[in-house]
Amino acid sequence: MTKHSPVRFRLARKGPDRLSGALIVGLWAAQAGCGAPPADDASTELSSEESALGAALNPYGVSSTVHTSGAIDTTNPFFQQLGTNPRSCATCHSSASGWTTNTLSNSALLLFTQGTAPLFNLVDSGTRPDADISTFKARLDTFGTTVALKGLTRFTRKISPTAEFSLIAVDDPYGWSTTAAYSGFRRPTPTANESKAPSITWAGSPTVDVITQLRGFLPGAATLHEQRDPTNPAPADVAAAAGDFMFGVIFAQSRDFRAGALDSDGAKGGPNNLLAQQFYVGINDNAGNDPMGHPFNPKVFDIFDAWAKYANANGHDVTASARGAIYRGQEIFNGAGKCSGCHDSPNVGSHSVVAFFNTGTAEPPNCSPALPLLTFQNKTTLETKLSCDLGRAQSTGLWSDIGRFRAPPLRGLAARAPYFHDGQAQNLRDVINHYDTRFSLALSDSQKRDLEAFLGAL
Repeated sequence: MTKHSPVRFRLARKGPDRLSGALIVGLWAAQAGCGAPPADDASTELSSEESALGAALNPYGVSSTVHTSGAIDTTNPFFQQLGTNPRSCATCHSSASGWTTNTLSNSALLLFTQGTAPLFNLVDSGTRPDADISTFKARLDTFGTTVALKGLTRFTRKISPTAEFSLIAVDDPYGWSTTAAYSGFRRPTPTANESKAPSITWAGSPTVDVITQLRGFLPGAATLHEQRDPTNPAPADVAAAAGDFMFGVIFAQSRDFRAGALDSDGAKGGPNNLLAQQFYVGINDNAGNDPMGHPFNPKVFDIFDAWAKYANANGHDVTASARGAIYRGQEIFNGAGKCSGCHDSPNVGSHSVVAFFNTGTAEPPNCSPALPLLTFQNKTTLETKLSCDLGRAQSTGLWSDIGRFRAPPLRGLAARAPYFHDGQAQNLRDVINHYDTRFSLALSDSQKRDLEAFLGAL
């Protein structure tokens, strides 16, 4: 087998001072793409309303959070240290990073704290659990590729003896994994908008009782990630309070650097409109099983219909042109992009019933050389399969579930780069290019730009 070499955090060789500036500017530019802010300072000024909603900058504009309780209660257990290390849930699920982590925040944290912030803990972070963290250079090598550039958390995985397959080979660029136990890497699931989805986590237990599952998360998470004494788990009332908080978080883009406020001029973007958006399990089900009897409507998003009047705007009016691009991108999402089948929840973009999809993100050649490459063998047919993440099959043990993941809610995407379960897509254009190739969409460059503008405005 060809050696599966890791991608190094190459800028480290320039030295800490030059590294910080080059890396942060470079990452911002790479993620922003054509969504970079204009020179007009007035267009980027935050309104008092946005500031009150916990506004946070991202490469496309400003994202904001609202809560069903009417306020973000930072005294909630979600924000409190519950273990023996200084972490809280917010360490990996920050409102400033889309209620997960992102490349920009992780990279800045690594550089400015020299890898000593609570996020950088070998219990679940870095290349391997026994990695060298004795110097800043060592910490750059340990946390740079997986945590800073891809926003990944590390888990020790084992294959159930009852699974339909066995793990017969592991090519780990860090030399730690074996067929008995290997490192699995995942992006932290955003703890936002989960009240408008039928299931949570990338590939976890299929349930429509989301609130109960959220209320049960804290004890295990505090033990694993915060190193709480397992003989003294977080009390049930503390876990329930954290779960209730997560269930109430609503997050969306509120302002686009060029188009302006996303709930202006008749548009219905922003977190307040998302809070009011109807959701129930099975709504607009693409298989036609909406429990209210409504037929499937492929026009999943209509929040920017009011900007249809700008569809043919020329480039002389920056705001009008930007709004036209967002509207056209919405229509591409609903039509030529073929996005509505998996992301069928109206104006949310989650899949409205519990389902897991294999879109090739855990298969070569999409597997990053920075992650272990695994060879599985079907116990019955002896067929082999290469993958960098079992996906749903980690829980079910089913051969057919290898590489399957949920379709998460799409609102607030702009704040959460990199994308997919393993951070393989550095920006939204990479996501679009993946699906364009996967489903032979043959989108033009202008269609891709418009679709990116729309996704960045969600």
